[in-house]
Amino acid sequence: MNKFIRDKQAYTVSLSTMIVTLGLLLIGTVLSSSNAHSAWFERLIPQGETYTVKEIDRDVAFVIDDFIYDARKFCYLAVGDRVVFFEGQYGIDYHATIYDLDSRERCELLLRDRLH
Repeated sequence: MNKFIRDKQAYTVSLSTMIVTLGLLLIGTVLSSSNAHSAWFERLIPQGETYTVKEIDRDVAFVIDDFIYDARKFCYLAVGDRVVFFEGQYGIDYHATIYDLDSRERCELLLRDRLH
């Protein structure tokens, strides 16, 4: 009977040691993969010439690089925000999607006119 109790205690100790070890390995893996994920996400940020928002009108009109743009949906840009243009489409009108480097959000715009 004593031998059985000692074997059970040894088994319990080795099992708990194994669980702690696996937990530490899992934490290390999660931390290293979040750094890798962060680096991967940074590559998704559009690259290109940076422009600054000069003026805004109630989150629906913006002056960027001396052009007036209307928001196709509400855009939460602020004066001084740095943006990068990508996914521009010419048709009857010029539609563009910008990426706000400060708030890390996308915004769809429609070119209205040149600022005079």
